[in-house]
Amino acid sequence: MNPGALLGAVVLVLVVAQATSQAALSDLTFTEVGVDYVTLSWTAQGDLNITGYHVFYQYSGGSRIGLSPPPAAGDTTATVRRLYAGVEYNFTVKSFGEDGEENGEVSGTETTAAAVLNTVCDQGTMEVSIPLAALPGVVVDNMHLLDPSCGGTVTATHVTFSTNLMECGTIRQTLADKFIFINEAIATPVVLGSGALRGANFSRRFQCEFIRRFDITQGREVMHNIPPPSVQIEVGNNSLIINMNMFTSADFSDTYDTSDFPLRVTPSDRLHFGLSVASPLDNLELFALQCVATPTLDPDDSPRVSIIQDGCDIDPTLEKNAARSGEKALYYSVQAFTFPNAADNSLLYIHCTMLVCFEDDSNSRCSEGCISARRRRQAESVMSEHRVRRESGKEREIKISQGPVIAEADKGKGSTFPTVGVAVGAVGVLTGALMMIATVVILRTRRGLVTGNRAKDRAGLDNYTFQVWGKSKPDVPAHG
Repeated sequence: MNPGALLGAVVLVLVVAQATSQAALSDLTFTEVGVDYVTLSWTAQGDLNITGYHVFYQYSGGSRIGLSPPPAAGDTTATVRRLYAGVEYNFTVKSFGEDGEENGEVSGTETTAAAVLNTVCDQGTMEVSIPLAALPGVVVDNMHLLDPSCGGTVTATHVTFSTNLMECGTIRQTLADKFIFINEAIATPVVLGSGALRGANFSRRFQCEFIRRFDITQGREVMHNIPPPSVQIEVGNNSLIINMNMFTSADFSDTYDTSDFPLRVTPSDRLHFGLSVASPLDNLELFALQCVATPTLDPDDSPRVSIIQDGCDIDPTLEKNAARSGEKALYYSVQAFTFPNAADNSLLYIHCTMLVCFEDDSNSRCSEGCISARRRRQAESVMSEHRVRRESGKEREIKISQGPVIAEADKGKGSTFPTVGVAVGAVGVLTGALMMIATVVILRTRRGLVTGNRAKDRAGLDNYTFQVWGKSKPDVPAHG
């Protein structure tokens, strides 16, 4: 055999051997993905003699790290912890035989869950809560705001900061009819005994945005929060992110950003909004139970208009986009409208109550769908029992908000907004700002779908908001 043919044969053997080695391990999947951890599993050939594994992981630009301790010879799963939130990692699993030589390899990529920074805003204070899982490698006990004297309160799951809008180094920006209050949560990295740094300097900005409106009844300016459109609910080792968005058009392709508010609409416009739930749990369904409109943040205020009641469409102009809607998302449009003679003729809020159920639970309220007035009267006793169960702690209620949208008459045409039928007999005219408030009720119909006490503590009618980091590639330090 000539040298060229011999060389080709050797290369072919090496390629075949490498392909056989890689094929010995297959089906790398990621069974659980959290803010700071990923659980992966793989398949090994049944006749493969494996004496041990190595698992390696790294993010782009970071160093390659080996999982310690490595999986045992009989394992086909591993959990990698102390990862950074919202970062894409490459994972590689290698198997080894009796002689210590590699006999299998499989690789894949996965991105950790985004970390959620929950902020509660009112007219005098703001409070931010950060999950500890999003803070690997930093000294949590020494965290502070822009003013180093303003420390946080650390619990088993979160670190929380609370400050007056004009204290703790809070920065105020004035933009036309808006006020923006900005602060930062700051931490330093853990320093090991060797002097090496475990993490890196940490800084995350949070803010509260308000529009200024003069309240005639109070004779002063009142600030109304412009919150982000989502909220996270902790569910055991998983989380639900509930979204309520305003969309720019009826195709529901683009949402308005917080910076776009307050929006302004005319009588000929329709208001497009969507409700959705995002979760690693794949057997959930979302149900719009109630939607009402009032001139204040109080869903029980008067006058009040029903848009959806007991799962039934009440407003005659309400349209559901069935083509885009599904188990975890609902999309609606309703014609812009006004109230007659409300005390504050500048604000309009829409309050929605959503239920999240297991879609295969035939006994859930979601599975009952629309309940007519007649069926509702027959079920009053059952609903009373349901309310008692909810108050006992088996279910949790979260309120989020979005807006405002200011309804204005077309220039030169005067006000031609339709006035709607108002409950409890109220009459008059309101050209208003629309803010959407969603109430989320998590039904504990199956084990595991339970929200923690912190979710209830952090929730409130006043502007429950949140921010997410990790959606884009951040500057991430190398692990120590």
